[in-house]
Amino acid sequence: MASTYSSALNLELQTTGENSGTWGTIVNNNLQKLESATKGYVSVAIASTTDSLTATDGSTTDEQSNAIIKLTGSLTGNTTMQCEAVESWYIVDNATSMGTYTLGFKPAGGTAASLVSSSKHLLYTDGSTMFDVLADCGNVTANGTLAVAGNVSFDGGTFVFNESSADLDFRIEGNGDANLFFSDAGNDRIGIKTNSPSTELHVVGGVKATGAIDFDGGGFVFNESHAAVDFRIETDTLTHAFFADGSADKIGFGTSSPAGAAVEINQANSSGAIACLALDQDDTDEPFIKFDGDSQSDTSGNITTDTSIGSLTGYIRVDVSGTDRWIPYYATS
Repeated sequence: MASTYSSALNLELQTTGENSGTWGTIVNNNLQKLESATKGYVSVAIASTTDSLTATDGSTTDEQSNAIIKLTGSLTGNTTMQCEAVESWYIVDNATSMGTYTLGFKPAGGTAASLVSSSKHLLYTDGSTMFDVLADCGNVTANGTLAVAGNVSFDGGTFVFNESSADLDFRIEGNGDANLFFSDAGNDRIGIKTNSPSTELHVVGGVKATGAIDFDGGGFVFNESHAAVDFRIETDTLTHAFFADGSADKIGFGTSSPAGAAVEINQANSSGAIACLALDQDDTDEPFIKFDGDSQSDTSGNITTDTSIGSLTGYIRVDVSGTDRWIPYYATS
């Protein structure tokens, strides 16, 4: 009876009484194939878009029997490299020039695993499907630096950085900013576009919120550094419903350039039939307006008690509880 061959490594299985005179050579060939299957290396140049590893019964030169396979060459289209449809495992070094094409590795007639350009893969097959071990592995611990050149996707679980609460900073770099996001672990602070945040959240640049902002449990300070910066609140129709002019130290309502007083109200809506200022004092035994000024008997102070300072010129209309009232004013020299 002639020799037969194993399915996985194509080892020659000898029959008793056969191969007289060549038995030692056959045994040595089998031992070499076993060595290749555990530690062997072969470099294979891609020859076509549907290429196959060589697999020869009893031969020590077949490519498929090696544990480590390096694929080289330039792809001319989407390409598949295949092995025999038998159980096996491989370490594959994809050193091909892929361009925009894809490269798969599969058992003949089966399902391929996709190879990444300039990457190394740990693969195994059950004879019908090729599996990439690191594409679906369990817990992974890296004691050194873990560098990822491709995309990273966290799906189906939480992500925790610095679980041990060590003094370890976390930094995200942008296209043009080295500290787009910076977590200062030693000071328990977060910096946006700064690696030295001075408070719990320090932003260098603009901040925009499209939703509600709730300040609860603390004060709010704008322009702590006393810079000449403005503060503006916009409403539905007014661009300067409230305006703090930082350089002029003035407040404007309805105006972006308060000039006539420290506080200026500009009623721009003539069709609304509303007053510039409405006062509603719920405490009925208190005045509506309190003036802190210098009252004199002449015109040298803020307030005067002299009724003979000039001719009565006119009146200022005010609405008191829905009724028009008049405050007299006098022309003075």
